[in-house]
Amino acid sequence: MAQIFISHSGKDKNLRDFFSNIFAGTKVKAIFEEFEKIPTGRVTSEKIIRDIEGSKAMFVILSQSVQMYPTREIG
Repeated sequence: MAQIFISHSGKDKNLRDFFSNIFAGTKVKAIFEEFEKIPTGRVTSEKIIRDIEGSKAMFVILSQSVQMYPTREIG
């Protein structure tokens, strides 16, 4: 079964559900990762790397929820 990695905001449940429904009827396994969980340590970089390397494609959903997320530039 092919695998696709999808990065999204947890606030975009409707988009996640949309893509989940699309892939449900196929032989594609969608791996969803919420953008907000990455900096908190709830998702490790090792897991993300494994999921991306095991995927045939990667989608990054850049909605307004992600654009409005507070970030800091270091350095």
